[in-house]
Amino acid sequence: MAEYDYLLIGAGPAVAAASGAIRSKDSVGNIGILGAEPEAPYQRPPLSKGLWLDKDKEADLALRSAEDWAALNVDLLLGDPVIRLDPQQRLVETISGKMHTYQKALLAMGGRARQFDLPKELQERVFTLRSLEDYRRLHTRATAGGEVAVIGGGFLGAELAAALSQQANLQVFYAVSGAGPLASLLSDVLQEKINARYRAAGVRLETRKKLSRLRANDTRLILDFEEGHTASCDFLVYAIGMEANIGLAERAGLKLANGGVAVDAQLCSSDSHIWVAGDLATYPDPVWGTPIRLEHWDNAEVTGHAAGLAMVGAASAFAHQSLFYSDLYEFGFEAIGNCQNQMECRTALSPDGAQAVVYYCENHQVHGVLLWNVWGKVDSARQLIAAQTDPGSDAWANALQEW
Repeated sequence: MAEYDYLLIGAGPAVAAASGAIRSKDSVGNIGILGAEPEAPYQRPPLSKGLWLDKDKEADLALRSAEDWAALNVDLLLGDPVIRLDPQQRLVETISGKMHTYQKALLAMGGRARQFDLPKELQERVFTLRSLEDYRRLHTRATAGGEVAVIGGGFLGAELAAALSQQANLQVFYAVSGAGPLASLLSDVLQEKINARYRAAGVRLETRKKLSRLRANDTRLILDFEEGHTASCDFLVYAIGMEANIGLAERAGLKLANGGVAVDAQLCSSDSHIWVAGDLATYPDPVWGTPIRLEHWDNAEVTGHAAGLAMVGAASAFAHQSLFYSDLYEFGFEAIGNCQNQMECRTALSPDGAQAVVYYCENHQVHGVLLWNVWGKVDSARQLIAAQTDPGSDAWANALQEW
């Protein structure tokens, strides 16, 4: 049985950041990382973006080299998922039967792709994307060409539909349940722009279509939608978000909230020896104090770093406003705060229409900002939100709208 001062469960950006933060303050405590995948922590955003467009290479995805991990003096225990957490004994058990004890633990296992209920005979023609292995499998099939259906209007579906539409010998049918890709985020004017861009790229975009059944004939998958619409394809990518891996925490009796594990401003759970970071952590919003859980790369890194510092007793209250971003064709954006289009949305367009800033308002205050083809303004947007700015004031937007 291995004993660790710090046992980090998960192998993504949150754990990578936490291990560095711990080692920056504690040079002697032993650190173990337990990861379900066989790979050491790697970048995930390129799985739906840069790898498809030759902007990134698999060899460059690792967050640290083997030499860097060795220099940190960290035990990488990979390809062996944790199946049991016993907070009373401060013990975890892996699927291989190995036992590890800890003084302090971090839960940062991220999530898993939502699955469509499929007959076994169709599973080889249906893909999800969450891991490097998922990417390799999908890339192999996409390279063979044909017609692919992408289901899902969130970040993953939008990015994959755009990336796949730029592959040779591949036609893309893209179905979303809302008004278009990223419909829960984009204001109306940006929704029109992005819908038109997908169609200009040759994507067969269908809006307000919700998949209800998947079947097959001898050669094609048949998609039946709730609205009565039917389509067909050679293979399908199901990209309807993720489900946080809360099972371990739930079985261990940790307090849950908002689909994740409830933590305080130091990212500590209801057990004083267990911290939580990344997609799993539901923490107090640094501006509004309400519970928030985010599933984005920046959030994983910064919560992981903060949790690592907290584990060595070097943390203050978590105060970072995480950003999220995407690149779709020639459009790129960064967003900060609570950005939902059912809020009051105020969209400011540049004179040529190429740039935009969207302000998401509630109770006469700016809660979120989306910067569309506007760069270098994230800190200004954070300041606008942190000041709980009244959108009725005259000078509230000037710092962001420098066209």
